[in-house]
Amino acid sequence: MQYGFCTNIAFLDGDETSRVVFEGLVEAGYDYVELPLSILSARGDIGELKKRLADANLPCRACNLFFPPALTLVGENQDKAGIEAYLQKVLPFAAEMGVETLVFGNGGARKIPPGATREATFVNLRTLVETMEKYASQTPVKICVELLNTTETDMINSYAQAVELTNGLKHVAAMIDSYHFLVEKHDYAAVLAHPHRMWHVHTAYSAQRLIPGPNDNKAEYAELQSTLKKLNYDGKISVEGGFRTTAPAEIKKEIKDALSMMKALF
Repeated sequence: MQYGFCTNIAFLDGDETSRVVFEGLVEAGYDYVELPLSILSARGDIGELKKRLADANLPCRACNLFFPPALTLVGENQDKAGIEAYLQKVLPFAAEMGVETLVFGNGGARKIPPGATREATFVNLRTLVETMEKYASQTPVKICVELLNTTETDMINSYAQAVELTNGLKHVAAMIDSYHFLVEKHDYAAVLAHPHRMWHVHTAYSAQRLIPGPNDNKAEYAELQSTLKKLNYDGKISVEGGFRTTAPAEIKKEIKDALSMMKALF
């Protein structure tokens, strides 16, 4: 198993909390970091970031925040030309960064537009993931559609829907996010029914979406733990959650505890 952590790159611009988190990940010994793709690609020169990651032996093997908010992904004004231009640029960029897995969440951008139907929006999304497939096939990068809970979007709210959306594609599939499973009260039967479509994992604790900690109720992780074991899953699992503190030393301790917890559970 490879253990990662979702964070941002604000430390490059002097943000103190972001710096503390980055240092905490390095000190704790995480295998990789998961960073926001659209922000990275918009930055232009990422030489400093690549050097920081290389010096810290903390590769960016996964990215989230796939699309920038300016792109219209669904609806009658779906920006097909803009989407193609972005994918043509960003997928080679991700591959050059050493990224293996990209997460397509973008909940707001994939909502059913006013006046549109669910069926029409699904067709838009299918066109979108087929376009992702076209450009991902030219790189070693894989893309995962993230199911999101219904407070964040009204499209693709279950693992089964993510599988349906990506059916037949070789470079775009689905993933598990245990927080969204918890909020929607999903069980993991759909994952076991389509095990080969599960390519990535996010996890957090409770409806407060906190990073895992030693005082968590371990029962909350039991179904995810059991499912990954049944799948013989040995891929990437990223922590994606908030902290219980703002104190730098305690943030670092939480980061270290989360890794210990992940290794014990998964």
